[in-house]
Amino acid sequence: MAAGASEGVYCPVCGTRNRVGSGFCLKDGSPLPALDPARVVPVFTRDPATYSPEEIQEAVHRASRAVVRVRIKTTSTLKYPVVFQPEKELISIGQLESVEGASRLIGSGFTVGQGEIVTNAHVATPFGVPAQVTVDAQDGRSLPARLRGVDLASDLALLQVDTASLPQLEWGSSDRLQLGDETWAIGDPLDLGLSVTRGTISTKARMRTGLNQVEAFVHSDAFITHGNSGGPLVDVLGRVVGVSDMGFIEDRGQGYSIPSDMARLVVDRLRSAGKYERGFLGLHVRQVDTDNVKKYGLKRTTGVVVESVLKGAPAEAAGFRPGDVLFGINGRQAISSYLLQEAVSSVGPKASIVIILDRAGQVIELKLTTALRPVEPRIDPLLDLQSYMMVRFEEDPKHHGVVIRVPDSYSPAPRFGFNDGDIVDSMLAAQDWPDEPITFEYYKKKAHSASVSSLSELRSALGRMYMGGRVGVAFQIKRSLHPIAAVAYDEIWPIIL
Repeated sequence: MAAGASEGVYCPVCGTRNRVGSGFCLKDGSPLPALDPARVVPVFTRDPATYSPEEIQEAVHRASRAVVRVRIKTTSTLKYPVVFQPEKELISIGQLESVEGASRLIGSGFTVGQGEIVTNAHVATPFGVPAQVTVDAQDGRSLPARLRGVDLASDLALLQVDTASLPQLEWGSSDRLQLGDETWAIGDPLDLGLSVTRGTISTKARMRTGLNQVEAFVHSDAFITHGNSGGPLVDVLGRVVGVSDMGFIEDRGQGYSIPSDMARLVVDRLRSAGKYERGFLGLHVRQVDTDNVKKYGLKRTTGVVVESVLKGAPAEAAGFRPGDVLFGINGRQAISSYLLQEAVSSVGPKASIVIILDRAGQVIELKLTTALRPVEPRIDPLLDLQSYMMVRFEEDPKHHGVVIRVPDSYSPAPRFGFNDGDIVDSMLAAQDWPDEPITFEYYKKKAHSASVSSLSELRSALGRMYMGGRVGVAFQIKRSLHPIAAVAYDEIWPIIL
């Protein structure tokens, strides 16, 4: 409340003090003047740097009482592709690994409403399947929880326990974070008990790693490790400014949290509907940078450029093309990929929208109707694999095959055993991999490989390379030494509107 407004509104006739917002004097009924916002003194806002260590400690301690341990039990089996390198050999051999039987996992969460607990989707539904969930409160109680809603795209979930007595956290605003602001990641890492790590906001730019479909991470150097996932990132007042999602064990300065403004929106959808039905256009995009300015000869250097249009999607019917630069939606400017993605998501399916774009220097408006976003929307798998391996696959009419081109030394392809000029004879996608190493002997006698003589055959076969949150492909190369080489990696989500 403003300082001037706290004094009330005085009647110009009798001088009686009335409550702010009153239209007429309570004593004589005279009309009251409206407050002039320009003359109202804003409320004093305390600089976070002025809080004493004791005040901050109390706020963090108070926030920690609302943090819970989330214990998960599942009997699901997960299989995923991996590769390994034989000693002293520059090739990679692939096979499937499994997580089988009863698996017990631990994460964190925090209470935001009566029995409502926020956590990560990968904690509440490991491997994307239902699980038995129990939460352990700081007062020693263990409570069964049910899944109230999940949004895999943002990696957020809402749990419900049958009690209203758990302490609750207040949402803060991630958009108001400043460089150098102190934050604390609270959780239950590695089943060691309650843990609090301190860090500072490292950048105001929203970070993207590709591990989630929808991302705009807050980057803090507060250490996040296994078991912290789903716990809150709080400010000096103990308000939630992020939901801990991932960290890199090798680098203690890399902690990524889902911003609170984004999390709060998703949680509201899960609370009301149990799911977030996102709108979908079918556009694979990237932020405009020097590479795609050169690639497409762009006239506009701010916005989001279309890399590809998904087959059968609304964007294909509307006439979008690679090289289009998107910079607005429904009359509002939006030049970041996250803003466009959330704008499209928030309207849901069957909504009419107008996208403003630049095509070769000409501003165009395209109207289209959104569809329901698929659970796992994917781009052309050939483009996907080329992007990770930093290679090009080209048809070789002379040899009736597909050639691998490694354009520069930064490509990881040679580490997996692929070289510039290699000709692909056939391939085996991850969904057809065995639980044993894919040696040349196995490939020749047991593998159900797909022959590859053209890019269309390669593209079709690559549709089966996604498995267990990873990507895996084994190729038979036309060469006498080490003819089988494989690649496997964590799936990296491109930006899809």
